[in-house]
Amino acid sequence: MRGSRVTNALLGMAAAVLASTSHAAHPLLTEDTGTQGTGHVELELGFAAGRDGGTRAFEFGPQLSYGALENLDLVVRPTWLYLRGSATGGTTQGFGDTALDFKWRFWDDGPLSFGVRAGASIPTGDGDKGLGSGRTSPHAILIATYNSESWMLAANLDYAYDPLIGDRRNQWGATAAAVYAVRDGFRVSAELATAANPDASKSSWLTAARFGVIATVTGWLDIDAGYQMRLSRASPVQIVLAGATVRW
Repeated sequence: MRGSRVTNALLGMAAAVLASTSHAAHPLLTEDTGTQGTGHVELELGFAAGRDGGTRAFEFGPQLSYGALENLDLVVRPTWLYLRGSATGGTTQGFGDTALDFKWRFWDDGPLSFGVRAGASIPTGDGDKGLGSGRTSPHAILIATYNSESWMLAANLDYAYDPLIGDRRNQWGATAAAVYAVRDGFRVSAELATAANPDASKSSWLTAARFGVIATVTGWLDIDAGYQMRLSRASPVQIVLAGATVRW
């Protein structure tokens, strides 16, 4: 359980969906209302490496999104984790938990749109090794997005239920992001994120800033990189991200 708590703090800003970061166009934390369109598929190959004191964590989180409807995606995101340090009692690695979600854009009026992403984290990771919670954990994100010719602004309100004994059961968080198209095929992003500390004995929130770049190589391939720095002592010291996104 302790290892799982460390993993959440390092890689997920304490909420299962934010660990997907969700999750979001890699390397962003903040989800937007964009969907794939009926019959289209997107595969994100995201890597994250973080450290917090003497603990190191690495996550590979491929995310597959399928456009079931024009405004509805079905999403699956398994994880593979590598943890090393005093908080984990040495080194451990293996499959983590898997997120099964849907994303629905329920309101769209010109540049402004609203949506929700919700689902559950399924206990596919070994909880005894700190690679998973051992129990199903539901989560949800309320999404607002504003798109202009050069800018995309997005904000999220997040909720996740943490079933681990000793962790904060009801975890809330919020993120906000700005993405600017510097030129055709090249975007930069900046974000602020905050989330309740998963450790129920601590009142300090995890707060961080994340910066990223996304380059479109072709119409079906993006590559990206990102860096996250802490704004509160409760947050992980740093997280470095890299990834690629393929569409068809």
